[in-house]
Amino acid sequence: MQQFELAPGAGALRYALLMLDDGSGRAIEVKIPRRHGLELTNGQVHPSNTLVDNLNVYDTWGLASLFINNQPIHVGTVLKVKGTIAEFRERQIELKRVFLVKDTNEEVAFWAGLARHRRDVLSKPWVLSLADMKVLDDQIEAETRKEEERKNARRAKYEVSKERKAENDEKRQRQAEKKRRLFDAGALKGSDVIKAPWE
Repeated sequence: MQQFELAPGAGALRYALLMLDDGSGRAIEVKIPRRHGLELTNGQVHPSNTLVDNLNVYDTWGLASLFINNQPIHVGTVLKVKGTIAEFRERQIELKRVFLVKDTNEEVAFWAGLARHRRDVLSKPWVLSLADMKVLDDQIEAETRKEEERKNARRAKYEVSKERKAENDEKRQRQAEKKRRLFDAGALKGSDVIKAPWE
């Protein structure tokens, strides 16, 4: 870990930012979503004040501190993080899980597992058979058809409600006109003209 701080401005209540050296010579920003507002007071018990269960972020007089499994984390600590790739100004990781790497043996075991995954999974070409492609194409076509049917149903519902509204408006207008004629029928001639006192 190179650096840890709260997000600037009003974002500090929502996120904390962790800068990690990923070994490539560049630092990568890790965004830690914090629980705030109603999420802390809605009666649910949460294991931490962030969306990552074993990670807590504390803010004391503007200084942020990070705790993993109730242990304080300092600059230079080796961490293993998992998350989704997001983009805000530049590429960053939105944190989902974090683990403390206790020693170099654990770090080397992680590197070995990463190399094994790259060799056994990532380096092999991913090829779909014609049958698999047909199944996927059929699924996509069915989903597209369903979405089109939903759009058409929404459009038809909107048209029906628009017609009903026009009918109701017309009915209200007829009723108002009928009332006006009824009131005007019993009125004295010229009572619809109200003159100002100076006229």
